[in-house]
Amino acid sequence: MSSGLVQHEQPLPASDRPVVQAKRRLHARTRDYLAAQIRERTVAELVMFAKGLAVVLVTIVPIVLTVIVVSKAMVENGIVMTALRVPQSLEAAGYTAETATQRLLDEISALNRTSNAAKPKTALGDTQLIDALSSIETPAGNIDLKSFQSLIQKVLGKKIVQISGEITTRNEDGRELLRLRLRQTPGREGLIDVETAQGAENLFRKAALNLLEHIDPEIAAGIYFREYGDEESAMRLTAVALAGGHKDAEKYALNLRTYIYLGRGQIAEAMQATEGARAMDPEFAATEYTRAFVLLAQKRPEEALEAVRRGVERAPDSDNSYNSLGFVLNAMGRKDEAIDAHRAALGKNARSIVAYRRLAVVFRDAKRDREASEALLTGVAMIPNSAMLQLDYGEDLQRQGRNYEAIGPLRKAYEAQPDNIRFQIALAETEHALGHIAEAIKLASIVKSRLGTGEKFPGNIRQRADALVARIGPGTEATAPATK
Repeated sequence: MSSGLVQHEQPLPASDRPVVQAKRRLHARTRDYLAAQIRERTVAELVMFAKGLAVVLVTIVPIVLTVIVVSKAMVENGIVMTALRVPQSLEAAGYTAETATQRLLDEISALNRTSNAAKPKTALGDTQLIDALSSIETPAGNIDLKSFQSLIQKVLGKKIVQISGEITTRNEDGRELLRLRLRQTPGREGLIDVETAQGAENLFRKAALNLLEHIDPEIAAGIYFREYGDEESAMRLTAVALAGGHKDAEKYALNLRTYIYLGRGQIAEAMQATEGARAMDPEFAATEYTRAFVLLAQKRPEEALEAVRRGVERAPDSDNSYNSLGFVLNAMGRKDEAIDAHRAALGKNARSIVAYRRLAVVFRDAKRDREASEALLTGVAMIPNSAMLQLDYGEDLQRQGRNYEAIGPLRKAYEAQPDNIRFQIALAETEHALGHIAEAIKLASIVKSRLGTGEKFPGNIRQRADALVARIGPGTEATAPATK
């Protein structure tokens, strides 16, 4: 036999031998004692011992898990969701209290992933584990983990806000309407009350954004602005964030306002907002990006490039840094460098919606239309729940005359935000081009109604809205598209 396969036990040092021998004697005495106890005990006594051990385990384990759940919620944000109450019709469709609650939490997580905000995202915990553990019965009765949860909060000196609610149904004109109401405790304050006739999934999507408006208005403002192009809602929610009550949100809200003001051409107000955010935190990297964009608007490109490069230096691992750099470089006509910057952003975050959208813009500006389309296709493949990416991809297909392919992504964008005027117009244009006259009339009527109220829209959106209404017709009739 090969000596290499033989394992030889190395002798212990002389100084360690007494300690090892003592441990072995202790283990042997313990083993002998337990064996003797088992031999000397009756079956009844052993059963009682097992029951006692089970009670200890069933009591201590849930308490330990409760401490973990409650402490985690406190560290993150102090907000937890209790299980929703659901009607029997929804349960029959597979939405139990647990699955409905999880769907709502999933939608909030999806919104946070979509958000391109600099501010840390708000996540909700849930108390389903505590609820489940509270139902455990012991010989001493049910474990009152709710009281134990309150005790932890008092000891640690912090309250957890609990969000609870229910889904109800009602019938109207032959349609089933789902309604979700949420409230928070302490205080029993009503948070949201949303209703839809478009099914449970639509209800969860609407409720998630509505809830986010209350618990993290700055993040919700960014989603409205960047993902849906809704300046008015974004401005309203930055006002909520600036009014106080939302820790550390003010600088982010001011910085977001810079983008909104720039979109409106209010350059002086934009500079005031970015300088206000900088005053709150001189090291806030995102203010370098907004300042760069203001400098671009002031026709000071070299200073803008210097500012955005400072942002990259301060936050070299942020995709926002490289996307902002790419924007400035493209504005300066340095398109190849801009493309490299946006690709670097994707290297930092492969789900960067801004990077895909800006890459498409730069490629199109450079007359590289095929690569622009490929960037958007990759974007919708990576982030299919992005309404703006779906819209951009659909409009890109529109421009190529590929309306049959465009209708899918445009419908997805519209379903995500059916009240968005840009989504309504784009979908109506394509429905009309495909000869879907009834659908086009319905959408055009909505657009016409909004125009009639005096609602303000950006110039290019207003032009498309006017053209849509003129083309489809002033009343309920529409002119069918020309066919070859």
